[in-house]
Amino acid sequence: MISMLEGEVIYHGVGFVILRVRDVGYKVILPEDVAHTLHGNVLLYTHETIRDSDHDLFGLTSMTALELFWKLITVSGVGPKSAQRIVYSEEIESVKQKISKGDLTFLTNVPGIGKKTAQKIILELKGILAEVPDTAAFDEDAISALSSLGYTRRDAEQILSTVEGETTEDRVRAALKMLGR
Repeated sequence: MISMLEGEVIYHGVGFVILRVRDVGYKVILPEDVAHTLHGNVLLYTHETIRDSDHDLFGLTSMTALELFWKLITVSGVGPKSAQRIVYSEEIESVKQKISKGDLTFLTNVPGIGKKTAQKIILELKGILAEVPDTAAFDEDAISALSSLGYTRRDAEQILSTVEGETTEDRVRAALKMLGR
């Protein structure tokens, strides 16, 4: 999966840019207003979708936006285009807060999101977005270690946000002690 591209914007189309990375041009789907603000060298985080005859790259401007995008597409009825519209509708933290607070009006004002889909998004993501710890607070090695032991990434992040340790090994040990209680 292509998760990030860094290169030069060489063309602005309707709802996309062509990004030259070395000698390859990638079509990255972006909202019209965002696409036209990108010039020169840019870094885009991407989500790649492969369907029968389509192969699309959806672009996002930050890792936080990409993570929210990934959460949104797990909701039944929310495809990548709708998820991207939601992510770009406002600042990321504002979007998360509105979903966490159950703001149905905010979601139904996003083009392509009806009342039923908005309700599903709120129902499925309300608790998840409210409980997301700051991933910078702990290291990826500790998360990987706990994940390899069968814990979900979410559980690993939550427990690691509550433990302390000098090294990754210390944090994993402390997390396992907490999980064993």
